[in-house]
Amino acid sequence: MSQNPSRRGAIWVVLSLLSMASLAHAQSAAAKWPAQAVRFIVPFPAGSAPDVLVRQVGAKLGDKWGQAVIIDNKPGGSGVIGMNSILSASADGYTFGFVQGSAISVAPSIIKGVNYEFNRDFVPVTLAAVAPFMLAVPANSPYKTLAEFIAAARAKPQGIEVADNGRGTAPHLASALLGLQSGAQFLEVHYTGGAQAMQATLGGQTQMMVDTFNVVAGNVQGGRMRVLASMGDRVEAGLEPFPLASKTVPGAVAHGWFAVIAKKGVDPLVLAKLNKDMGEALMLPDVIAKSRELGTYPRPGTPEQLARYIADDRKTWQDVLDKLNIKPE
Repeated sequence: MSQNPSRRGAIWVVLSLLSMASLAHAQSAAAKWPAQAVRFIVPFPAGSAPDVLVRQVGAKLGDKWGQAVIIDNKPGGSGVIGMNSILSASADGYTFGFVQGSAISVAPSIIKGVNYEFNRDFVPVTLAAVAPFMLAVPANSPYKTLAEFIAAARAKPQGIEVADNGRGTAPHLASALLGLQSGAQFLEVHYTGGAQAMQATLGGQTQMMVDTFNVVAGNVQGGRMRVLASMGDRVEAGLEPFPLASKTVPGAVAHGWFAVIAKKGVDPLVLAKLNKDMGEALMLPDVIAKSRELGTYPRPGTPEQLARYIADDRKTWQDVLDKLNIKPE
């Protein structure tokens, strides 16, 4: 038997009121966020450049919010351990990730058993900072420009050694991208870290190394190394002396980068507030100054911009991995 029209109308009104009340409650809860400590999972060891940066930003956010900001270091596994920790946390709006781009764009393609997929499991909040890779040679190197270095490598395939901090790492892939874009074939030499790559290059075992500016800065400023080019997509403040590699080798653009992400399911209103507050904190003058010391350059934006950045980055590095025939292991 059909319901009385007036009864159906009354039910609709009640449901509408309940829906409005629920929405109002959600908006009110988001407006009061954060009501407790906020945790950032950081897949780096304490004292590393991104850890120092997020701690400084966290202090600014803590002052603004009136709540503690906890930095929870989960290093190891090329960022996979940290990503899994974010994935296993509650989507209640109190746990986020401050993660490296390679954990999103590269690790799932080179490490067996990675069970997260960014678009399925996470949402972008904001790009935080970029760290362009530098192409550095010893001060006594015969190569004064990137063009000279590339010409020598083309003339002697596999005869010019380039140091990086490990197979499949971002510096290795940046070096490989440079080779692919220029048509040069380097002899890629993989070390266990930036310090070892530095010693090999200073000692003449390798002719060039690829890493971020903070790694090579001391030796550059001390006159023991020379930067041939930056692989940045633009000239960052403080890096004006270094020409862009893309001016010599079109497409030779590579950054390390860091982003704030959340587990899928966090309230969009909370994400919007975090995006705004994080963006403002990153652009404070003292944060920018500290960031430059660390070799990172703040570049906050919208979640949509980060989503596009991730899509482009994943395509770039998957193409390189495919050409190098690097498979998960």
